[in-house]
Amino acid sequence: MVKNDVASASFTYSGPEANLRYTCSLDGSAYAACSSPTSYGGLAQGQHTFAVRAIDAAGNTGDPTSLWTWRVDTVAPAAPTLMTKPSDPTSTATNDFAWTSSESGVTSECSLENGSWFSCTSPYRWVIDTGNYGQHQFSVRSRDAAGNTSSATPYIFKYEKGLPSSGVPFQITGSVSALQIGIWQSIAVRVTNPNPVAIYVASLQVTAAPDSTPSGCGTAANLELEQSNISAANTLIVPHNGSLVLPAQGVTAPRIRLKDLPTVNQDVCKGKSFTLSYSGTATN
Repeated sequence: MVKNDVASASFTYSGPEANLRYTCSLDGSAYAACSSPTSYGGLAQGQHTFAVRAIDAAGNTGDPTSLWTWRVDTVAPAAPTLMTKPSDPTSTATNDFAWTSSESGVTSECSLENGSWFSCTSPYRWVIDTGNYGQHQFSVRSRDAAGNTSSATPYIFKYEKGLPSSGVPFQITGSVSALQIGIWQSIAVRVTNPNPVAIYVASLQVTAAPDSTPSGCGTAANLELEQSNISAANTLIVPHNGSLVLPAQGVTAPRIRLKDLPTVNQDVCKGKSFTLSYSGTATN
């Protein structure tokens, strides 16, 4: 029997005739007299091959038909290196981890809150209990094909509610130019998140008003606005200290156009400008 995780090996064998003698070879060495069982100790790391052949009473030597190849691996892989982890403290319930291993072919095991180990893969997403404002612990370790397990790589972090549940601050900007009668034009809206955590924008409204009040050119009579499809069920996730330009993540950009009016001449709006204003809500 041979095990990959030990530096010793033992073999038993027999032949079809009586009074057979045997010679054995380890890793291609010269054949030497041996008997069953044959044992080896202190084997080096890496692949090994055992061969045995029989010699009958007449001195006839058989072919080394009994061959066994195995690998000795008693060295644990290095601990994984965390490449992605939440900030400490974090203000989000959803936290992502990613790691790499220096040895190929290993599998990963994770532990949450010093609990039991379970199989996992990188990246791994952990939604923590936000009712616990104390510390949280994530650990990951590597296991090779021989069953050797690395030391664990732990990461301890704290959850703190850093933003209000509503009224999270963020900025909305955007502009459009050269409006044409009857033609929809997208407004290049940029949503900027200055917060240290990601936010979920659930509503966004755009309104328009003339810079001054030109005679006969008003927003209600002369402009049409189509709002974005953003909603509580179709949120825009803006990364921390980042920004996104609509359309993005299935959220459409708002649109605007000059009405094609059958009775009112839009010439009164030529050369006029409008101020676009934005409002919205977000949570973290």
